[in-house]
Amino acid sequence: MADEELTVSTWAGPPAGQLYANVMMVAAGPFDVTMVFGHHDHAGALRTASSEVITTEVVRVAMSWAHLKSMIPLLVRVVAEYETKLGTIPAPGFDQDQKH
Repeated sequence: MADEELTVSTWAGPPAGQLYANVMMVAAGPFDVTMVFGHHDHAGALRTASSEVITTEVVRVAMSWAHLKSMIPLLVRVVAEYETKLGTIPAPGFDQDQKH
């Protein structure tokens, strides 16, 4: 490992636009996973007459199961570094007492 050269990737082309999402849905198939990111307008601007909150789809990201699984350690590291600096992020599904 120490003798191997590291391949450094560079990003080509103009940067993609930045999007914001506060809702996510996952659609899984036998060969890939699609994550659909959306936005709930919690301020009420997008409420219908029945008070139903409308979700606006922002973007769909599809990838192989292998790519999805490869992202997990990276995301865990990024969140751990953030929490080390700024404290624990409260998030549903990650309660201390909950069995994983």
